[in-house]
Amino acid sequence: MPFSQNLRRLRLARFLSQAELARQSGLHTLTISRLEAGRARPSTRTVRALASSLAVAPGELAAPEEVAEADKRAFR
Repeated sequence: MPFSQNLRRLRLARFLSQAELARQSGLHTLTISRLEAGRARPSTRTVRALASSLAVAPGELAAPEEVAEADKRAFR
């Protein structure tokens, strides 16, 4: 399952709004919205923060190649 769908599924399973997940993870609500819509890719830090807030391992939230692409773009 793509990261964007997985994030939304896990958030809704925990009855969290995007705003509440953003607050718990230290991210902006707009970031959560963009990630769920597939308009943004997560960084390693973002995946770790979200995974912690959702009480899952980072690997359950995002596949390594989804995160690696975001990290590669950051170094260009």
